[in-house]
Amino acid sequence: MKHINILILTLFCLAASLASYAQNTANITLTAPKQVPVTVTLVLEDVHFHPNLGTGLADTRLDAVASVAFSEKTSEKAVIQLSEPKMMRLQYSGGGVNKTWMLFLQPGDDLTINVGENADVTFAGKNAGYQTFLKNYFLENQYQYLPVFGYKPSQIDNKSVVQQSDSLKKVRLDAFDKFKMANPVVPAFEAYVLATTATEPSITRQLIQEKIMRRNRVAKLDAAQRKELEDFTLTDFKIQPDDALLSQAYRDELRNWALIPSTRKFPLESETRYEISPQALQDVYAFSKEKLAAYPKQKEYLATYWLNYAATAIPNVETAKTLLADYKATFPQSPYTDYIAKLIQTKESLQPGAAIADVTLLSPDSAAVAVSSLQGKPVCMVFSFSIGQHEPGLKVLEDKYADKVTFVYVSVASGIPLSTWKQYVKARPTAKHLWASDENIEVLKEKYGIDIRYPFLVLDGSGKIVNRWIPQEFPNNKTLEAELQKVAR
Repeated sequence: MKHINILILTLFCLAASLASYAQNTANITLTAPKQVPVTVTLVLEDVHFHPNLGTGLADTRLDAVASVAFSEKTSEKAVIQLSEPKMMRLQYSGGGVNKTWMLFLQPGDDLTINVGENADVTFAGKNAGYQTFLKNYFLENQYQYLPVFGYKPSQIDNKSVVQQSDSLKKVRLDAFDKFKMANPVVPAFEAYVLATTATEPSITRQLIQEKIMRRNRVAKLDAAQRKELEDFTLTDFKIQPDDALLSQAYRDELRNWALIPSTRKFPLESETRYEISPQALQDVYAFSKEKLAAYPKQKEYLATYWLNYAATAIPNVETAKTLLADYKATFPQSPYTDYIAKLIQTKESLQPGAAIADVTLLSPDSAAVAVSSLQGKPVCMVFSFSIGQHEPGLKVLEDKYADKVTFVYVSVASGIPLSTWKQYVKARPTAKHLWASDENIEVLKEKYGIDIRYPFLVLDGSGKIVNRWIPQEFPNNKTLEAELQKVAR
C-alpha cells in the first residue's frame, strides 16, 4: 500500500508539473505548403529592464526565439516560455520582400502560422483571431504608415498624412468594437490595441508639425515652437491601464508626457547634450510616483527609468543616490536596486584624481597592451561603439595635440571579432587602436563605466583621471578640447 501511495503522489506531482509548464508556455507552429526561399523569425518583445551597453538599463529586450528557413524544411515548432502576455514580431524575408507583423501571445496559446507563397501569413489555433486582427489593422510602428499615407520627406506640408492617421484611428476603433462583439477579449490585448490606437496619431501629428516648423532644414526650434509640440502631448495623452506598457508608442509618450512639466520648470541643461538636469530628474521622479499612484506597474516603470537616467546620463552621483534611497523604500522587491547601486559605486571610483584601473586589450597586430603602459604622456581614450566611430570628428584635435596627447581608440562594439576589426583600422602616427573582446567589454563596463553618451576619458601622464564624463558635442567638442588643453600644457 505504501508503494502505491508513493506512486500516486509521484503521478500527481508529475501532472501538476506538466500543468504548470503548459500554463507558462505558448506553442507556435510555423508551416509552409512547400520549400521556398523564405526565412521567418519570431522575435519576442520582453518589456522589462535589463543591462544594456551604453544605456545602463534598457526597457525592452528583443529575443529571437525561433527562426525557420523554409528552403530547408516546411514546418517548425517553437515552445516559448511565458508567464504573462507579450507582444511578438513575426518577421518575413524572402524573394526581395521584407515584412513584419505584430502578434499577441499568452501563456497556454497554441498557434499555427501558415506562410503562403504570396508573402502573406494566416493563423489558426487558440487565439488566432487576435493575430488576424492585428495583421489587418496594425503595422509594426507608426512610421511604417507614413509611406502608405503618401508622406513625402522632401515636402514641407504633409497635412493629408495627419488626416489619414486620424481616419485610421477611427477605422481601428470601429473594427475593434465589432471584433469584441464576436470574440472574448482579454484586458492585456484591449490595452495594447487602445493604447497604440490613441498614441500613434498624436505622434504622427507632432512629426508633421515639427517638419513644417523646421521647413525641412536643420534648424533649432524656438521656445514657442517647442511649447506647441509639447502641448500636443499634454493635450492628447491619457493614462491607460498598466497593460498598455506592451505598446512601445505608449511607453515613449508616457515618458514624454511625464517629463514635459519638469523640463519646463528646469530647462534642459545644454543645447548640445539635451541633458536632463538633476533638479528636473528629482521633479519628474516625484511627479511620476504621484500621477501614477493608481497604476503600480507604470509607476515602477517610470521610477526605474528616471533612476537609471540619473545613474547613467549625468556625471554626478548625488541625484542617483537620492533617488535610489527612495526607490529602495518604495519598491523593496525590485530586482534593479543592486545593479544601480553597483553602477553608482563605479562612477564614484571614476572621479578626477583617481588612478585608472589597469585593463589589458589587444592591438591590431594581436599584441597585448595594458592601459598602464600608456603612461608618460596624457591620454585621450575614446570608446567606439561602432567601427571607426568618432575618428573623423577628432582628426583636428589629433593633429593639434599630436606631440602632447596620445589618442587611443578602443573598440567596444560587441560581437565584432578581432579579425574583422583589424581590416578597418587605419594606422596613424597620432593614434593608437585597441580592441576589447566581449569579455573585456564587461570588464570595461565594470571598471571604466563605458557609456555611449560619454565616450571620452582623459588621463594625465601618470594615469590619473582628469575627466571621465565628457559627452559628445556637435559640431565641435568644446568640453573635450578644454580638458585636453589642461593636460597638454
